[in-house]
Amino acid sequence: MSFADEVFARPGPSLASFEALRGNPLDAFVRLAIAENFDYERISAHETHMTLAGLWCLHDVSIIWDPVREQIDLVVPFDNRAPGGRSDDMCRLLSLLNERLRSGHFDFWGNENGLVYRNSLSLAGGARLKIEQAMALLAGALDAAERGYPACQYVLWAGKTPEEALDTALLDIAVHG
Repeated sequence: MSFADEVFARPGPSLASFEALRGNPLDAFVRLAIAENFDYERISAHETHMTLAGLWCLHDVSIIWDPVREQIDLVVPFDNRAPGGRSDDMCRLLSLLNERLRSGHFDFWGNENGLVYRNSLSLAGGARLKIEQAMALLAGALDAAERGYPACQYVLWAGKTPEEALDTALLDIAVHG
């Protein structure tokens, strides 16, 4: 069972029978935020921010709807600043983390010295977002963030190698999760 499975309420008969949301797909995320009691802010018709509680920290999530591309983009920035000379280690860590993901990916934005988790969902052709899809996107982001955040801390502040950091982070999740 993943950390997100323990945090999210899974759809019951009333949500499962709710076939799809019409209109702006960000409404599904707002409804989930309300149902799960997450802090959220609707920035605009095309952007929503929410906060998900993890084991190690609060994860800020930005969800952007691009109606032209018919795509939802989800971004979880990490509050990390790489101390000088650790960029190579961070890139190696991201490669190791990405090998373990089923969807989405980690990026290191060099000009901001920041680590982010990103994922997208295409609704091309007028597809409608189902609640289960929105939940899966958020659950995947939370699971990835719960692996990535402590591993980054171990590399940046404890001086561990990327391999040691990932092993330690996964052990910590197993013990605390």
